Amino acid sequence: MSRFFRSGQDSESESDLSSSSSGSEFSDDEHQQQRPTVASGANKFARAAFDSDSDSDADVKRVVKSPKEKHMEEVDKLSRGILKAIRANKWQVASEDFDKLGAAVPKLVKALKGESLPSVFIRCLAKLEDSTVAGGLAKEELAKLSASDARSFNKLKQRMRKHNKAYTKQIAEYRANPVESEEEEEARAPSGVPSDSEEEQAVPSLKQRASGKSAVAAAESGSESDDSYWGTGSEVSSSESDESDDERRGRVGFSRWLKKEPAKDEGGAKEEGGAKKARKDKTQRVAVVAATAAEGAEDDDGFATVGKGGKVVQKPVVTAETLNKNLAAISDARGRKSTNKKEMIQMLDTLLGVAANPLQRCKVLMALISAQFDNSASGSYMPLDQWSRAQDTINELLSTLEENRQISIYETADVHEDDSDVTYTNEPITLRGSVIAFIDRLDDEFTRSLQSIDPHTPDYIERMRDSVPLYVTIVRAQSYFERNNIKDSLCRVVLRRLEHLYYRTDQVNHHVEEAASRLPGSAAPDVGGTAATIQRLCSFLYDNAEPLLRIRAMLMHIFNHALHKRYYVARDLLLMSHIQENAQHLDVNTQVLYNRALAQLGLAAFRIGKIQESFEHTVELMSSGHQRELLAQGIGQQRTQQLSSAEEHLQRQRQLPFHININLELLECVFLTSSMLIEIPAVASANTNPEAPRAPISRVFRRMLDFNERQVFLGPPENTRDHIMASAKALASGDWVASRDYIQAIKIWSLLPDFQEIKDMLANKIQIEALRTYLFTYSTQFEAVGLEDLSAMFGLTRNRVYALLARMVYQGELQASLDEVSGVLAFSRANFEVSSRLQQTALTLSNKANAFADINERVFELKINGGQPPGDRQQGGEQGGRGQGQGDRDGRPNYQRGSGGGGGRDGQRNQNYSRKDGGGNRTPMRGGRRGGNNQQGRGGRQ
Repeated sequence: MSRFFRSGQDSESESDLSSSSSGSEFSDDEHQQQRPTVASGANKFARAAFDSDSDSDADVKRVVKSPKEKHMEEVDKLSRGILKAIRANKWQVASEDFDKLGAAVPKLVKALKGESLPSVFIRCLAKLEDSTVAGGLAKEELAKLSASDARSFNKLKQRMRKHNKAYTKQIAEYRANPVESEEEEEARAPSGVPSDSEEEQAVPSLKQRASGKSAVAAAESGSESDDSYWGTGSEVSSSESDESDDERRGRVGFSRWLKKEPAKDEGGAKEEGGAKKARKDKTQRVAVVAATAAEGAEDDDGFATVGKGGKVVQKPVVTAETLNKNLAAISDARGRKSTNKKEMIQMLDTLLGVAANPLQRCKVLMALISAQFDNSASGSYMPLDQWSRAQDTINELLSTLEENRQISIYETADVHEDDSDVTYTNEPITLRGSVIAFIDRLDDEFTRSLQSIDPHTPDYIERMRDSVPLYVTIVRAQSYFERNNIKDSLCRVVLRRLEHLYYRTDQVNHHVEEAASRLPGSAAPDVGGTAATIQRLCSFLYDNAEPLLRIRAMLMHIFNHALHKRYYVARDLLLMSHIQENAQHLDVNTQVLYNRALAQLGLAAFRIGKIQESFEHTVELMSSGHQRELLAQGIGQQRTQQLSSAEEHLQRQRQLPFHININLELLECVFLTSSMLIEIPAVASANTNPEAPRAPISRVFRRMLDFNERQVFLGPPENTRDHIMASAKALASGDWVASRDYIQAIKIWSLLPDFQEIKDMLANKIQIEALRTYLFTYSTQFEAVGLEDLSAMFGLTRNRVYALLARMVYQGELQASLDEVSGVLAFSRANFEVSSRLQQTALTLSNKANAFADINERVFELKINGGQPPGDRQQGGEQGGRGQGQGDRDGRPNYQRGSGGGGGRDGQRNQNYSRKDGGGNRTPMRGGRRGGNNQQGRGGRQ
C-alpha cells in the first residue's frame, strides 16, 4: 500500500514540476506530450480517470436541470413541433405530438405550482383551433392530403372542441395581444431549446462539420462559438499536420475533427486497444443505423452512410435498368431473420419512384404490398396507419391495372424475369401474382382489428369508418376480375362483398352502394335496390362457386331475407337447400353462420306473429346454454370444463365483430315470450284432460317458472325474465290485462324497427291464449258458457270467439258442442266425470293411500320373516309336523290355509296370512297370542 501512495505522490510531483517549469511557453498539447504515457498499478487508473474527466469537462459542459425546466423544455419542443407541422400540413405528425403534449402538460402544471403556462403552448392551442375548428382547411387542401393526414386532421378537429375549454381564458388573452404574447414566449423560452432562427443557423454548421469541411471554413462562416471551439489558425494547422487525411477519414461523426491524442507507447496501446476497438465498432454501428434511418428523409445533403471500418458507403444506384435486380434481391431477403422490414419498405418506395412504365410499377407495387403485410406483427392486428398505407397501395395497383388493361395478373402465370421491361411498349403481358390474396388479407386484418378494439369506445366507431373504403376496394377488385374473366378469384371476392352486405338493412346498404357506384368504370346500382344486388351476387355464386361457397352464400341470403321480414322466402330457401341435414359436417365458421340464420329466422317469424314457428327455430339454440359460443359472440362461463389457452384463443379468433352480433337479450326475450304463449295453455290442458301430454314443451321456460313459483317473496319485475314470469302467472290465472301490461313494459322491444306493431300483435295473442287457458281450467265448473260473456271478458269480437271455440272443439281440445242459435258453448257430461278438480284430488288421495298400504304390508311381512323376503323361506313339510298348525317356540302364531293343511314351525307364513272368502275379500287368520301359551294347544285357530 505504501508503494501505491508513493507512486501517486511521485506522479503528482512530476506533474507539478513539469507544469511549473513550462509556464506559459507550452500549449496544452505540448503539456500532454510531457506526461508519462505508461503507468502501473492504481496510478494508471487514477490518471486515466483524471484525463477522461478533464477532457469531458473541457468538451461538454454539464448542466443540472430541475424537473420544472425539463417539463418546460418538453412542452416547448412539442408545441414548436406542432406549429411547424401545421405550417407544412403534416397533420399526422401534429396529431402524434399533440398526444405527447397532452401527457406532458399535466406534469408541467404540477411543477409550476400555480404559475402561468408558457405562451408557446397557448399559441399552439390557438393555432390548432384556428386551423381545425374555426376556419379549417379548404376542400382543395383537404383533397390534397393523404389518407393518414386527413384522418389525423379530423381527429384533431373533434378533440380540439373539448380540449380547449380548459384554456379559454388564456387563449382569449393571446388573441387580444398576440404580438406581446410571442415576445413573452421568446423571453421565457428555455435555454436548452433553440428558437427557429437559431435552429436554421445551426443546421449549416452541423452539415459542414459532418461533410468533411475544414474547421477554418466553419470558423469563417460567422460563428464566434465555432472559433472558440476549433481554436485559432495555428492550432488547427498543427493538428492537421499531425494527422493524415486517411486517418481522419477513418473516424466517424465529430471525432474526425477532434485533435489527435498524443501517441502512446506499445504497452499502453496493447492494454487499451480492446476497449478502443469496441467503442469504435459501436460508434460505427450507431452511425450506420442513423444513416439508414435518414435515407428516406427529404434533406440529407452533406450526410453520408458510414460502413464497416469507418469508410463511407456509397448508396446503391437505383435506376429503371437495375430495378429487376433490386426486386430479386429484396425477394430473396424476404422472410429471413436478419432482414430489416422497414428498410425493405423504404427501398421499395424508392424503386416505385424510379419505375419507368406501368409494368415496372405493377411489379414494385405487388412487392410493396407483400412487404407491408409482412411488417405487421403476427400476434395482434395490423396497426391502423400501416393498414391504411396497404389499402392505398392496393388501390394504386388497381388503378394502374384499370388504366393499363393490357396488363393482367394471374396466380398461375409464369414468372416474368425479363430485364428488358424498360423498353415496354404496352403490349399484352401477364404477371404472376394474386390480387385476391391482397384483398383477403386486407379484409381479415380489418376484421381482426374490430375484434381487438373495445366496441364501447370511440376508437371502434373511428375504425368502422374504414368499412366503406374497404367495400369500395372490394368492388374495384370485382370489376377487375370480371373484366379479365378470372372465375375463382371472382367467386371469392363476390363472397367477400356479400359478407359486407348481408347483415345490414337496405337503408344502410343503399348509401354504401351509392359510394361504390361513383367509381370510374363501375356499373350503376341495381333497379331493385340492395335486395336485387344481393340476389344477383348470390345467383352468381349458386351457378359458379364451389359447394362450400354456395352454402355460405345461401345462408347469407336466408339471413338477409329474414332480416327484412321476408320469412316465407327465407324458410323455403332453407328447406329446399337441405343444409340442415349436413350442418354438423360443415366447418366451424359455416356452422356459426347457420346458427345465425336460424336465430334470424326465429326473429322474423316472431315479427309476423308466427309464435309456434319462432319457438321451433330458436328452441334448440336457446336450450343449449351456449348461445354465445354457437353464435360466435363471446365465451361463456364454463362450469363443467376449463378451456385451455389454445382453445380459448381459437374461440376468440372466431368471434364476430360487435356490430354484426345478434342481440342475445332480444333473442332470449322472443324465445321466452313464445314459450309462455305455448306452455301456459298446455299446462292448463294437461290438468283437466288426462289424455293430454304432460311432458313440458319448453324445459327452459318450465324450469324458470317453477323456480319463480318457489320464491317466498317476489318484488316488482326488474329485468326481462321477471316481466315474462309475472306475465305467465297472470296469464295462467286468466288476467290477460295484467299479462299484456307486463309484456309491453319490456323495454327491449324498442330495438325492433316495428316494435309498436309487435306490441299490438302480442296483446292479441295474449287475449287468445288467455281465453284458451280459461276454458281449459274452468271447463269442469260450467255446464255451458255464453259467447257474449267470453267476448266481453277477453275483449274479443263475437265472431273471433266463435271461430276460436269452433277450432278447439274440432281439434278435440274441448269435450263440448257449440249452439249457434242460442250462442252458448255446452260442455259434455263425460268431461265432468274425469275432469272435476275435486274428483281428481280424491283419486290422487286414494292412489296414495293404496300405495301406502302396500308398503306397510311389505314391511310387516319382512318383520315376521326375520328380515328375509317371503320367497326365501322353505316350503312347509320339510321339518315334519307336530299336529295341525304347530306354533313357534317363542309363542308366535302359525297362519294356516283355509284347507287346514299342517306345516312345521317354518311354515309358509306369507301364504297363510290371509284367505279369500267367497266374495273375493281378504280376511286375516289369527293365531295364538305372542309370548304366551296357546290355550288350545300348539295349533292355531281359524
